[in-house]
Amino acid sequence: MRIAAISVAPMFPDYVIGGSQKILSDIAIGLKNRGHELQIWCTGTETHEGDFDLSGVTVHPDLQLRGSFPATHQVSPTALAQTAEVLKEAADWANRLYLHADAVYLRQAIEGSQIVRSIHDYVYEEALLSTLLLPADTTIVPSEYLKNCVEATVALTGKKSIEPVLVIPNGVQVPDSLPAPALPTGIDARAENDLILLSPHRPESTKGISEAISTAVEVQRLDPVRKVRLLIPAYAPEANLDDAVESGEKIAQLAAELGAGNIVELHGWLSPTDMPGYYAAGDVTMCLGSFVESFGLVPIESVASGTPAVCARVGGLREFADVNGITLVPYGDIDANARAVLAAASTASETIESGRTRIAEKYSAETMISEFESIITRTLGDQRKITNSSNSRLALAPWCDLQGDRIYDDYAAEARRKFPELTRALQQGDGFVQSDPLLLSANLDAEVRYARESGFLIPEFIFE
Repeated sequence: MRIAAISVAPMFPDYVIGGSQKILSDIAIGLKNRGHELQIWCTGTETHEGDFDLSGVTVHPDLQLRGSFPATHQVSPTALAQTAEVLKEAADWANRLYLHADAVYLRQAIEGSQIVRSIHDYVYEEALLSTLLLPADTTIVPSEYLKNCVEATVALTGKKSIEPVLVIPNGVQVPDSLPAPALPTGIDARAENDLILLSPHRPESTKGISEAISTAVEVQRLDPVRKVRLLIPAYAPEANLDDAVESGEKIAQLAAELGAGNIVELHGWLSPTDMPGYYAAGDVTMCLGSFVESFGLVPIESVASGTPAVCARVGGLREFADVNGITLVPYGDIDANARAVLAAASTASETIESGRTRIAEKYSAETMISEFESIITRTLGDQRKITNSSNSRLALAPWCDLQGDRIYDDYAAEARRKFPELTRALQQGDGFVQSDPLLLSANLDAEVRYARESGFLIPEFIFE
């Protein structure tokens, strides 16, 4: 089958920016190796100079959009018109369109094509608007968490139908043996007394820069005998890929303000081939930000390479509770973070091996590619009807998490108010609670009303 993969985010021949682009690369190469004719069309940047080859897959950086986020389509009318022409040419060539991390607003250019799209976050307007406004025959998401968020949002905004939303977890390669540790260029070699912490995320505030630095400072206070070193990647000063990220200079300034000037070590952006050795060189990987992760490649890649991870209980990261080697902590609790990091640093090798086995079983790269191939190449499904359940139950919104007697809201990044009666009822009701005030105590009814107004509780929808 001829498959045109369209990506508003740019692809590069020598490095990958962001987890979703790594997934696109893996899928494209995997489908090509299975005999499909696949080409990628992506946004061009100042660093691009014509088509390039990605392990046998031709990449056309011909979309005249911005390569930086979040304002991808803030370009001239002429650029939009030229992009529409490129999209039409890609659609005419292909048997099937795959819109990776869909944000292809120019649907008129691909009208009549069968479209499979994927969504890899539910934070930026590109993803939100795509699911609410742009048609597709099938949508692929990487987690049950994101599937539930997409379906609930579409239903709450009043749409009466939705395409099939199918879950294909992101896949990683679990090496047969642990990789050799390899620190980045410019980073001092490990000393015997070092405790090396990794925060290998896009250098953007909600990805946990401040939380990682503050946690490293607290770890050093709790364990003054060892030398704590926190490694953070930074984009090159000339890079113009992401308007939301912090510069290396600002990260260094923040480290100094938080008393971590001698703890934080910045290094350049690493390629996917460098990452296994990088993970293996650390003692603990930290994923402590408030960003609403739809999946979270970093912690499972880290454990796959033999290094435990400590993650905030945010978004799709909550689905890793059953992976040994991954510890979940409440978002923003620096003391809990630090204690979890110290505990993780002494994780038994048997625990890590158990986690690696679980990842190989549940998050296989080969399985991911097989499932993408099956969905992209098969006859696509019909729209599903959305109805509101006739019962009086309300459900805990998928973007919420019960944390003690509080409800954490992924999008507010906080669990400020206590709901002692409601959290107890939701635990007993497996995530559901009655909405009929005649069946509730006065206190529980008041908590239910407030939680519903705040978006913590939503109606129970049926998708058929």
